[in-house]
Amino acid sequence: MPFIDVGGDVDIFVQEWGSSNLKPIVFIHGWPFSHRIFEYQMRALAEEGFRTVGIDLRGFGASDKPWDGNDYDTWTADLKSVLHNLSLQDVTLVGFSMGGAIATHFVSQQNSDKRISRLVLLGAPVPSSAPTPELRQGKEDAIRSLLADQAAFVEGFIKKAFHTPPSPQLLQFLVNIGTSSTLRSNVRGLEELRDRDLSVELEAIGIPTLICHGVFDQAVPFSVTETQLQAIKGSTLVRFENSGHAIMYEERDKLVRHLTRFADPEAEVTFKCATCGVTFPSEAELDEHVGTAHIELVKE
Repeated sequence: MPFIDVGGDVDIFVQEWGSSNLKPIVFIHGWPFSHRIFEYQMRALAEEGFRTVGIDLRGFGASDKPWDGNDYDTWTADLKSVLHNLSLQDVTLVGFSMGGAIATHFVSQQNSDKRISRLVLLGAPVPSSAPTPELRQGKEDAIRSLLADQAAFVEGFIKKAFHTPPSPQLLQFLVNIGTSSTLRSNVRGLEELRDRDLSVELEAIGIPTLICHGVFDQAVPFSVTETQLQAIKGSTLVRFENSGHAIMYEERDKLVRHLTRFADPEAEVTFKCATCGVTFPSEAELDEHVGTAHIELVKE
């Protein structure tokens, strides 16, 4: 399996698709998942001519799960080690949910070694996931529920992530991923989300940034995008009108299209269905196809 040693006897799992000489797009998953939540996008983008790289954070997915280092700072250091090991340059960094906070933290610390040229925030809880006492208490309650029954809490979180209920099979797939992380890393992730305020880091971002957010997001309310747009100069917002938190599933083709355009603005944009691979001459025709040919997948 493709593991990278980041030091301290810790190996990080990395999934790569596409040729190594292509423009790289790196994906950082959110709590409590792994890179596998991005497989639709990684596959479609690799077919469009990108090098897609999915990373499992330490404590999650197939990566090692040590007791120490489950925090924004260490996850950022691990990401830096992976980028250097793979000699990645001119990277479009995509961070979902907690992964968006980690991506923000990483980009704000770039110095002369500017490997990240573009940033994408997907349902990202930045600058803060708990800016009020009420929301902080909510994180405390979440930690207690997690410690009481990890599997039940993860399943409940996933259900709330969707605006349209997922199929039983997809729900089970995501629960399996979420419960493959350790209780230690899951608790530490919630503690970091509770305690960290990235307001300064957000304002330090000086690269093109795309903000993608589901209008019906219950995990990270859509209203946070107003703060993100104000803090990141020149950033662009794309509303996902039919999604909750799980935009990579609920509007996966739309996400692929926007990632393609953003990662390589000069590339000729194709309109390919990520589900069946059929290509259309216009975005409107693709939208019509997705809304009719695959409607049964939504109903299941």
